[in-house]
Amino acid sequence: MGKGMREQLLISIIMPVYNTEAYLDMAIRSILEQTYSNYELIIINDGSTDGSPAILAKWTETDNRIKLVSQNNEGLSAARNKGLHYATGEFIYFMDSDDYLRPDTLSSCVRSAQDFDLDLVFFDADTIRDGNTDNPVLPSFQYIRKNMPAHQVMKGSEALVKLLDHHEFFSPVWMLFIRRNLILQEKLRFEVGIIHEDELFTMMSFLVAKKVVYLPERFFSRRVRANSIMTSTFKWFNITSYLKVATQLQLYVEAHATYRAIVDRYLERMLNAAVWKSHVLPRGERFKLFYILWSRWRQYIHTRNYGVLLFKRKTR
Repeated sequence: MGKGMREQLLISIIMPVYNTEAYLDMAIRSILEQTYSNYELIIINDGSTDGSPAILAKWTETDNRIKLVSQNNEGLSAARNKGLHYATGEFIYFMDSDDYLRPDTLSSCVRSAQDFDLDLVFFDADTIRDGNTDNPVLPSFQYIRKNMPAHQVMKGSEALVKLLDHHEFFSPVWMLFIRRNLILQEKLRFEVGIIHEDELFTMMSFLVAKKVVYLPERFFSRRVRANSIMTSTFKWFNITSYLKVATQLQLYVEAHATYRAIVDRYLERMLNAAVWKSHVLPRGERFKLFYILWSRWRQYIHTRNYGVLLFKRKTR
């Protein structure tokens, strides 16, 4: 990028940290090695009990762009919300502390955001193995789009329709570069007390964004760990979190009926996928879920998935 005012846009990078000492150095280094340098890295130590605090203290002393905030363990949503409270940049990027970012990520996103006055830039990601090359969950984590028009300015809702059409909507927020004013004006926050919180935040970001662009670049490298939230066994907490996301989206479209068709399509896809995974739950929980779904969500659930929920046997 050329010299001058265009370089002065400040980016706030928010990185929650909880017990990721083995990966933390690589994650932080990938930020410090960005070709774009005008950013603040806000690290939220979410009550880590391993060696992460010592690593963070070391990095804080090496670069004054790093701001360290510590709190008791409150979970990923609360940590990201805390980071938003301290952020001052024109754009926000959410980084995970066990992954890493390509060096040209921020410069590319800033260039597009400034050239087209965007609310949101979104891009792709690679998946990397964490030691165990035979990790069985790895093939299920794919973050590469093949059908999305690149470098084309669209409304967020228009882009969302295209993504849903081609089954290329990915919810992780580390694939988004978001204007902070959009977050402030729309009061976007991460739902506390659930997992799968990105499903809600990313959907809302696309719905409210006026101008978005897709960059066909694998800027982010996502590490699949056997003991992470996303690869652990599906539990009742997973399904109740999905239902909370669905409830919040339905509440939104009650006040914004324009988006009802898009949200309904998304809820059909998300809930059916979640119900299929629920066949691993204990039998009593599966019957309890069937009652909840039939009472509240049956317009979205495919008949065959009720059969999977109630009768499919858990396989090892």
